[in-house]
Amino acid sequence: MRLPRHQLAKVRTPFRVLAGFIFVLSTFAILATVTFAFTEPYDHIIWLLGIVTFGMSYISGHVVFTAYAPKFLLFTHGSKGGL
Repeated sequence: MRLPRHQLAKVRTPFRVLAGFIFVLSTFAILATVTFAFTEPYDHIIWLLGIVTFGMSYISGHVVFTAYAPKFLLFTHGSKGGL
């Protein structure tokens, strides 16, 4: 079932506020990961931390600024009519 974007319900305000909080925290996590990458010896965990924090900031930022999930997560939305 694929609905056009104009028929999808937007993310409600409490969830957008929560996504904004996650976006702020993930921004700090990106800064911490970059600092960790330069100050600690090389370890493969840096790549995993970078991927996770960039993914979190991308998804939460998209929800905050557009009120919709990214295109690959649009299946999580309901329709405006409720079904």
